[in-house]
Amino acid sequence: MVAGIKVQEEIIRDLERLYIELYVSGQQGYWASMRIEPDLISWIKEAQK
Repeated sequence: MVAGIKVQEEIIRDLERLYIELYVSGQQGYWASMRIEPDLISWIKEAQK
């Protein structure tokens, strides 16, 4: 779920449907970075820790 970001609900639904997560760092809703990773790559990286 995307929280704390003021965007159209339709965009949020599209992102969730595509399994895209937004990681927002910083304060007061400023976008400092955005990272998109396929699930498989994330699982492999986690398993290698």
